[in-house]
Amino acid sequence: MRKDGVNMVSVQEVFQLAIEMDMIHLAHRIFWAIANGKVRVEEDSERLDVIDYDDEIISEMVAQNKLNIGKIKLYVAQTIMPDRYAFYYSENVLEAHALHQEMFRETPNRLTNASHLMPKLFHFDETDDANILYFHRNKVVAYPYYLGHARAGERVLEVM
Repeated sequence: MRKDGVNMVSVQEVFQLAIEMDMIHLAHRIFWAIANGKVRVEEDSERLDVIDYDDEIISEMVAQNKLNIGKIKLYVAQTIMPDRYAFYYSENVLEAHALHQEMFRETPNRLTNASHLMPKLFHFDETDDANILYFHRNKVVAYPYYLGHARAGERVLEVM
């Protein structure tokens, strides 16, 4: 806790959240600051506001994606059932497509990158749990991964 009575958020906590939420530029910025001794992970994250960053080097790191952020994306397959969509975590559309065909013996009508849904809260019917997909993804150990099916416009995932 800081002197003003507000709980401190550490550099480590901000760094971890930036990675989990695919905030590629922020994560590389913090990584650069830590790697170059500008800040320590246990320090108050407010220290990040007063660092003189080397934006050129950080931009190069981001372009190379040194931290491998955002590799696993969310894909949604339009199934042969009307208004039913299958959700997958995968590195690419081909892996998601192959897993869908293997699991359900059908070719999806359409398979779309739906990473814009990652910050949304979904209810997982099988476990009666709710989670933001960014955070749920961190619990998965192998990809591609089937999350479940949902009806159009709903955020309840049911395993079929």
